[in-house]
Amino acid sequence: MNTLLRAAHRARLIAFTCLVALAAPGALAQPAATRVVLPFGPGSGTDTIARALFEILARDLNQTFVIESKPGASGSLAAAEVARSAPDGKTLLFTATTTHSLNPLLFKKLPYDPVKDFRPVSSLTTAFYFLAVRKELPVNTVPELIAWLKANQAGASYGWGAAVAQMAGADFVKRIGVPVVGVPYKSSPPAMTDLVGGQLTFMFVDMVAGMPLLQSGRLKALATTAPQRVALFPDVPTMAEIGMADIDVFAWTGLFAPAGTPDDVVRRLAEAVKRAAATPEMQKRLEQCCTPMPIVTGAEFEAYLARDKAAWARRAAIAGIVPE
Repeated sequence: MNTLLRAAHRARLIAFTCLVALAAPGALAQPAATRVVLPFGPGSGTDTIARALFEILARDLNQTFVIESKPGASGSLAAAEVARSAPDGKTLLFTATTTHSLNPLLFKKLPYDPVKDFRPVSSLTTAFYFLAVRKELPVNTVPELIAWLKANQAGASYGWGAAVAQMAGADFVKRIGVPVVGVPYKSSPPAMTDLVGGQLTFMFVDMVAGMPLLQSGRLKALATTAPQRVALFPDVPTMAEIGMADIDVFAWTGLFAPAGTPDDVVRRLAEAVKRAAATPEMQKRLEQCCTPMPIVTGAEFEAYLARDKAAWARRAAIAGIVPE
């Protein structure tokens, strides 16, 4: 009897094990999360926009997205990591102008190729900049800032956390003819912290990351690079109004996948970004900080990137910036 019971128990155990083995792939396995690598740190404009976008995409696609900030080397660390990733749609780059339009103009050698190593998925936004100073600095206009810089050259400095602000600052300094020291940062938030604290004299601050400090009054906006005055700051003139129309810089944001990513994966993501951009939720978030740009994907996005790089090359030549 005991032998029969043991045999029956073994049979039930084997049957149960087989059922678990068959059910495991579908019942227990979970889809791997998609990594979204950012070239700038938490609190940056790119980070703020990415979190708003992927919160919507996660619901739309029923997919988990994990945002990873990898600041440093002007965004090259993040871009290179995604460029080396498997082209399976599980690692993406959400980036801005710096990595694809500006770094080729600033560095002789990059650890990635902005054109060959990526598939452009979709554009999303543009964000203009403010020429800003800390509230305690005794200037309220750009002419007053220029006069202050000429009188205080020894202690003057400007900073940047992204190449767009670097280009704008270098162009401004060259135009006014004052040798102001430029200080690089890994990302915009720490640069703005030093601007508020008085370690920097001025900075071109992007509207997304800088908005809280500008609205609270801890920073003063002297001018904007936007083509017209910004509704939230109607008293702040444009750079064109003060005679510096060529300093009209802005940063775009967009989504990229590694080269070789299948067409259907890229198309699915691009369509999802377009749907997300059209939602009232996303439009409300964007109108508070930046300008939704016409969504362009695929070949259109590639053509846009080529034009943007050419425009920045002209600005770099004017500012006297050469690759290092």
